[in-house]
Amino acid sequence: MSEPNISQLVASLDSEDMLGFLRQFPSDFMAQMAQNEEMDTNTNVPRNLLCLGMGGSAAAGDFLASLANYDGNSQVTTWRNYGLPNWTNSEVNVVATSYSGNTEETLDGVAKAVERNLSLTVISSGGKLSTYPNHISVPSGQPPRSAFGHLFGALLRNASMNGVVNYEELTGLQERLQETVEEFDFVNNPDSPTLSLAQTMIDKEIGIVTAHELDCAGTRFVNQLNENGGVFARSNTLPEMNHNEIIAWTEEAAKQSQTLIFLTWSGMHERTAKRVEWMMDNVDVEIAWQLHCEGESLLEAMLYSCIAMDWISCAVAILRGKDPSAIGAIRNLKEFLSE
Repeated sequence: MSEPNISQLVASLDSEDMLGFLRQFPSDFMAQMAQNEEMDTNTNVPRNLLCLGMGGSAAAGDFLASLANYDGNSQVTTWRNYGLPNWTNSEVNVVATSYSGNTEETLDGVAKAVERNLSLTVISSGGKLSTYPNHISVPSGQPPRSAFGHLFGALLRNASMNGVVNYEELTGLQERLQETVEEFDFVNNPDSPTLSLAQTMIDKEIGIVTAHELDCAGTRFVNQLNENGGVFARSNTLPEMNHNEIIAWTEEAAKQSQTLIFLTWSGMHERTAKRVEWMMDNVDVEIAWQLHCEGESLLEAMLYSCIAMDWISCAVAILRGKDPSAIGAIRNLKEFLSE
């Protein structure tokens, strides 16, 4: 049987030009980082952040929290639910992110924040969130999960202005990220590893194991495989998984049923690197590969991971004959709830 024509498959399946939006990721992120609109940066703004959001919007909070844990000045917590945590008080700055601006759970949390007279910032492309003060606008018109560059860039810029995190000099970052896009663009680059990697995930249970600092990337990878690819996946971190899940990986039953993916980066703890080395040698599954997230900083490694996972998850979709933009069940659920 001849190999499928990938360009033809993409043309027939990618109804909302998801891959076109993936190519814009570096410019989306850098455009947000370059914004200079005035923000409330006075010293009375609480620096500890509670990031409200769901799905890809919540992922922006996860990435910021990882940066803050690694080299930040404040605590950042992500909340994926209605309402607010009971401990939320005046010492917390609430930041709500929803690409559409109409996410039900996020709006409920924002209403509670207003009731409590908490410091509040909102990020959206429009919708009901845009009616609140301290609104940061991002461009509309694309599938929400393809807008992560805008959402994370806007959140990171605002957090940096308020002293929550510091980020390194961004000179040359867009060019390096664009090279990563070209590496994983399986339509325009015949030497891209993306299709081969995606093929190993078809009809397998997908286990993602990450360095602790990339836990946020592992969670987002799972979500992208779920939503873009339409497949199940799970994520765990090192060194934690070496104290529990590693036993399941070394069982005979795992050998043929599992695909094992490591997300690593150059700044991870040296002992974590040793753990990865041991697992690569001793976990006897048929398919195991390491995605080393290139970059001069944790931020860049995170962004590298985003580009890789977006292209891989969309490749999974295309190889399965799925439109990577199709989210029928989510829309059906929203219609049911609206009734």
